[in-house]
Amino acid sequence: MKRQSPTLAVLVVVAVLVMGTRGSFGLFIAPWEELFDVGRASVSLISAFGFLTYGFAQPVAGKLLQHFPPRMVIGAGLGLIAVGMVGAGLSTALWMAAISIGIITAFGTGLASLSALSYVAGELVERRGGLVFGFLTAGAAGGQVVILPIATAALGVSLKTSFFVLAVLALAGAVAVVLTVPPLPTRDSGIEPTPIATMAREPRFWLLLIPFFVCGYTTTGMIETHLIPFALDHHVQQATASAALATLAAFNIAGVLLAGGFTDRVDRGKMLAAIYLMRAATLLILPFVTGAAGLFVFGALFGVADFSTVPPTTSLTQTVFKTGGWAVAIGLISAAHQVGSALGAWLTGVLFESTGSYSLAFVSGAVALLVAAYLSYRLKEPTRQSVLA
Repeated sequence: MKRQSPTLAVLVVVAVLVMGTRGSFGLFIAPWEELFDVGRASVSLISAFGFLTYGFAQPVAGKLLQHFPPRMVIGAGLGLIAVGMVGAGLSTALWMAAISIGIITAFGTGLASLSALSYVAGELVERRGGLVFGFLTAGAAGGQVVILPIATAALGVSLKTSFFVLAVLALAGAVAVVLTVPPLPTRDSGIEPTPIATMAREPRFWLLLIPFFVCGYTTTGMIETHLIPFALDHHVQQATASAALATLAAFNIAGVLLAGGFTDRVDRGKMLAAIYLMRAATLLILPFVTGAAGLFVFGALFGVADFSTVPPTTSLTQTVFKTGGWAVAIGLISAAHQVGSALGAWLTGVLFESTGSYSLAFVSGAVALLVAAYLSYRLKEPTRQSVLA
């Protein structure tokens, strides 16, 4: 692992940039409502559409990584993020922002997503994969801690400045990737990747995919998109709301590092079930939060169980599909996460506008998490060898 440390460090930095940029969307909901004179459900559609594009791009990234050097795929993704951010800063209508963020930036985010970075890291490092995935996920979780304050400070200057700053950061990440990330080692060159139809016949594929769909619905879709607007509706200042979201991201780091360590040691299915149960219980607290103090408490509790599903899910996917190539498998499972995120972002906005409250949306998330916990518990831990050829 020591020989790959510089590359892994760059991949962690990319995770910070990509996930931090994507996690900043909640900052722009209120300014876009005012700028374009539209409702929250309309702005939420940008996020929902972006999640769908992001999800579509992840299996595409998996296919590309099987044929092209990772520096080309990930570097192109970061370049598209920069282009989309510039376009968003120059947008004068909602449809222009939707194209810039919902298509260009979202597709770039998919090419440089956590699933793509995890695949590259997993191929470079043969042992202690759970810990490596934990570090990458910690970088992704910490992205909001690093990027959100930067974007918030730039937003104090202007909306355009905030987008342009994010574009510059993405370009810097692209340069670092092109200069440092090596080609992947050649392994099992005579074995064809597992066809998608074969993956679909593997029960564990669905026991991983469906809970990860729920994961997206309740985290990046519901909470990370709507926590700041929820706080503003309770008269919490925007800077305080951003700090609460950054607190959530900070506790994400602790949660995923713990999860990464435990992934190599415990039954990963039972571990996932416990995480989803904890998240469900925490989500039920949120309707009763009315002030800044409660928001920070929620951020800490929810953060521990937020991204911590990623290391065990990624590790299980690698185990099940390793010999047949798991880039597309993790891309598809991660795409389901983004479909869930799209539904969470859009439906939460719709439920808010129809009821005047986020409570029903939060309860729906808790119920879905109980289903995810049950399905995860049904996962039978396979051997640490590849199951499908």
